[in-house]
Amino acid sequence: MFDVLISAGHEGRTEGNTGAPGTGGNSQIRWTPIVANRATEVLRAHGISVDRQPADFPAGRRATIALFIHFDGSKDPCSSGASVGYKGPADQPLATAWKKIYSEYWPYKWMKDNFTKNLSEYFGYGLVETTQGEMVMELGEISCREQEEWLEPRLNLLGDTIAYFVSQWLDKGNVPMPPSGSN
Repeated sequence: MFDVLISAGHEGRTEGNTGAPGTGGNSQIRWTPIVANRATEVLRAHGISVDRQPADFPAGRRATIALFIHFDGSKDPCSSGASVGYKGPADQPLATAWKKIYSEYWPYKWMKDNFTKNLSEYFGYGLVETTQGEMVMELGEISCREQEEWLEPRLNLLGDTIAYFVSQWLDKGNVPMPPSGSN
């Protein structure tokens, strides 16, 4: 069993649901692997075992926690923000802890937990068995130019922040908190 499973939303897909497009030619399918790879690299360097997966992977994975990294998109630009999704009340403490840490950096709005059916009924929840929770992490809305411009130069910071969060949650690895001046 791994300490954490990290899945990059939409990674590996060439058709179908390939993720939200950004306003400046960026896309969720390009950004999620950058963030997931950075978090994985930092966690492994600190002795935390990571099961790094693309968007689609075979069922039967096991981890203490599972994180599904995404960026949101909206037909009505700038109507969304960062958000979390999880399948049930047992996963809420994990999501609450993430929101507390990410709020130290994220300067835009937060959406209500599980504000869409895709968040509360995410297909990935059925692919992994966890002992301490799983969640979708929507790191911001890339169809909103202002949020996209804030996010783009901070993709590595997002990975570092996720690594710090995992280390804190698991009380393992002693990953340092990224400097607050990084935001």
